[in-house]
Amino acid sequence: MLTVFWPIDVKRSGFCYGWNAPSVCIAGVLELSAEQEAKEALKKALHCSIQWRYITESCGSEPVILGKCVFGVESVRSKRPTPFLQLRNCGDYTLIYYCRHQSNTLRFHTLDIPKHNVPSRETVAGSAYLNSVLHDFTAPKRDQFVTSINDVVLNQFNSSKSLEQALSQPLKTEEPKLLKSFIPVGSLLLRIFARVSVALSTICNFSIVPPHLLLKDVSATIQQIDVRAEQMDFFAAEAGSLRRRTSTPIHVYSGRYTNFFNAVWLILNDIIMGVALGSFICENHVALARLLVETAEDFLVSWVQWTLQWLDSWPAGLKLNTELSHFYSHTFIGLVTVWGGFLQKGVPYLPTVIYVIGVLSSGGMTITISLLLDVLALLTAHICICYVLSRAVYQRMLKSAGSLWNLFRGKRYNVLRNRTDSWEYDIDQLLFGTIFFTLLAFLFPTVLVYYSLFALLRLCVLVIQASLETLLALMNHFPLFALMLRVKDPWRLPGGIHFVLEESPGSETPYIVIKNQPVPLSTIFFQYIELLSRLAKHYNPLRLLWCLLSGQHLAAIPPYSIRCNKIPEDSDS
Repeated sequence: MLTVFWPIDVKRSGFCYGWNAPSVCIAGVLELSAEQEAKEALKKALHCSIQWRYITESCGSEPVILGKCVFGVESVRSKRPTPFLQLRNCGDYTLIYYCRHQSNTLRFHTLDIPKHNVPSRETVAGSAYLNSVLHDFTAPKRDQFVTSINDVVLNQFNSSKSLEQALSQPLKTEEPKLLKSFIPVGSLLLRIFARVSVALSTICNFSIVPPHLLLKDVSATIQQIDVRAEQMDFFAAEAGSLRRRTSTPIHVYSGRYTNFFNAVWLILNDIIMGVALGSFICENHVALARLLVETAEDFLVSWVQWTLQWLDSWPAGLKLNTELSHFYSHTFIGLVTVWGGFLQKGVPYLPTVIYVIGVLSSGGMTITISLLLDVLALLTAHICICYVLSRAVYQRMLKSAGSLWNLFRGKRYNVLRNRTDSWEYDIDQLLFGTIFFTLLAFLFPTVLVYYSLFALLRLCVLVIQASLETLLALMNHFPLFALMLRVKDPWRLPGGIHFVLEESPGSETPYIVIKNQPVPLSTIFFQYIELLSRLAKHYNPLRLLWCLLSGQHLAAIPPYSIRCNKIPEDSDS
């Protein structure tokens, strides 16, 4: 039985036009008296329509007159009228209804092809198991998946309303006057955006220590400015493509439109929240400066000095090596005191710095978060230095302990072959190793205590940085516009189709309607899920614990790892 796809909004009699391959798809009806007039009208519309020249290939072929349809009087009055079709070379048929959408609504159909777990013959080409798969009668073949609906049929669904508009207004191809007047101004703004983005990107990617250390790697604020430059470049690249509406497939244009205005919404909301937060900072910059100074002096200077003095006085009966403990305590207290002196010299200028931060917050709340990350890095610089020094000694003692362990077992590490081989040591070497191990065993608890202190302080700083970086990634890449479309109009973000069996009042025969399958939320949040997975992988508690125990460096996640490239590599994808 033949399957005929019928537009759900067509309820008039006349000559049907559409496609007969790969399935019979009715695009619309021409209310003309003769079939020859219908053919001439369709040919003239296809010849005059510029938009149709670009979408003909996606539909497989040009539409033709398929036959005639007639609606009865009782059928027209019902909610879902059933046409009587007189098609060429057509006997029995089954009607399946679909929805036609105007191109300016950006609604479209798409086919979500399922991924089979069983490998097909095409996907195993070049595999070592190709010979066995060729004889596997359970593997799916191509002809097992041939259906009456595919991507070409869905493109015909998407183009049917445009074809009807071309028949009704075949010569209307000019752009609106308002858009014409805006084009020169918009082109000038796009050129300015492109040049400014190139200049900012060049500055942010300036190499301080070639070729690895860039300027944007030093500061989170410069990294965020580079993100803004990338967004400006994205606007300049995508704004021109949004004008090419007639020559772009609807699914490609809809994706570009959604990505473009999602970025616009994010930036506008970012600026609005940044202005509100900046006004609060400017109005209370003196009180915020006083609070910041008191917090830094109490927790980052006084508390650290008190803790070092407490560790140097055998706390809770913990008897550390006196000389080494004095050395550690005096050295780190001296570093903290020097840093506290620099902080005292900068206290008079701190209200002005906070006021400038409030003014710069007008560029967006992400700029404020980036500035907070830089301020946090400056305020905790002494903790980072003390942590690096204590970690270097702790890691060296761990490696020395590993070498002594090989010594007592009669082993030696082979550098050339990267393995541990058996080795016979002299009595002098064993005696020296025993003496060295004794020194290491007595000094290691002192090294471990001071390393644990600054490792925990460094870990606390990383927790604050991870929170701010997560918030920064959320504000830079949250799919706000796409989520709004998903709630407001799911047809603009389709994730496939499904068939619904409905019943019409007053009719005993049910009918089949093709409905949209909304795109899943996991697809909308795929970028943000990827960013969160990177953050969770880097700040995994088990990984951080292993870094603490093994003496590896506790570093923040690289800023470029929590960025998504907005500029598409292929303009057609």
